[in-house]
Amino acid sequence: MDLRTLFLAQTCALLAIAAMLWIARSPADRGTGLGTWTLGVSAQGLAFLLLANAGRLPALLSSVLANAAGALSVALFFVALRRFLGLPPRWRGLALMIAAVTGVAALSGSRYVDSTIFNGYAYGVLQLLNARALWRRPSAAAPQPPMQRVLRLVALFYLLMGLLLPLRATALLLGRTPLNYLDLPAGAQEPIYVFAFLFIIVTNLGFLQLCKMRAEAEVRSQAMSDELTGLPNRRALDEAVERALAGAARDGRPFAVMMVDVDHFKAINDRFGHHAGDTALCGFAQRLKTGLRQGDQVFRYGGEEFSVLLDDSEAATALALAERLRAAVELPPAELTQARSASFGLTLWRPGDSADALLGRADLALYRAKSRGRNRVEIE
Repeated sequence: MDLRTLFLAQTCALLAIAAMLWIARSPADRGTGLGTWTLGVSAQGLAFLLLANAGRLPALLSSVLANAAGALSVALFFVALRRFLGLPPRWRGLALMIAAVTGVAALSGSRYVDSTIFNGYAYGVLQLLNARALWRRPSAAAPQPPMQRVLRLVALFYLLMGLLLPLRATALLLGRTPLNYLDLPAGAQEPIYVFAFLFIIVTNLGFLQLCKMRAEAEVRSQAMSDELTGLPNRRALDEAVERALAGAARDGRPFAVMMVDVDHFKAINDRFGHHAGDTALCGFAQRLKTGLRQGDQVFRYGGEEFSVLLDDSEAATALALAERLRAAVELPPAELTQARSASFGLTLWRPGDSADALLGRADLALYRAKSRGRNRVEIE
């Protein structure tokens, strides 16, 4: 297969991907960098279409415009990846790169090999930077193991491309390839262009998969979060308790569950309105969360009730922490519009417990705390 045919195959793949991305785009994609990526694919498709006709079109199109579009596409991919990873885009350096590539193409004219040599070094640096960013940021950008694996795979292809482009440029520089090198038998260049075709497929599918997995994770996070307080919700509590039960049954590691109810919350709503009540709940949730140890979790159970899962806690530890939390959330009587105190019901894991049994005992302890005067801790 000659190089022009490979260029045309790459062009067809890129334009097909670009068309699908433009059709399927949505406002939800803005935060992932997918819109920028789509622009990059479109620019790269135009560049490859023009490069495939090198020697047949005027140099202004097949060299200057093609290289400008190619440099723009590389820059847009760089920006899209960094947006996905939460990194700054480095616009100034990218603008200089685009200007340099376009300038070299304008000076080279129909000497396409000169542009190829320069671009090999310029693009190689950016691909290595992409590989470095993708390899070093997986835990922050993609906390789930499947997402980390996709990031690693895409990073590997960027690393290989970042090494191959300068190597090819060096080979062309030393080999003094004729000006019409695109019409020569593919030879040693064919594997590079075959890899470039695979690179296009893997990086595009990989980035799309990353965007899809992040969107799914965000949907799941929203489904597991309380809209008002931002805390995990009842569904998240159920899953956390099941995980804790499984871990305790496996290795005997104890844990505790607390039910927490804001005292006299109805009076805040009745006197100051529901907006004040919402504000009071948010403030209370933050105070409760701040008082926890690392590894403990707080959930909004519903209404003015919250649940706390205490990791690795014996009775004495759990009681001490519950008292500390009770004191931490308490406010002076003058804070009329705030949740000034709360009642705590505590229970400890027992072998053979179910989630219903645990939460039921915690509820009983909470009821006892409320009936005995509120602003206290009871254990069941």
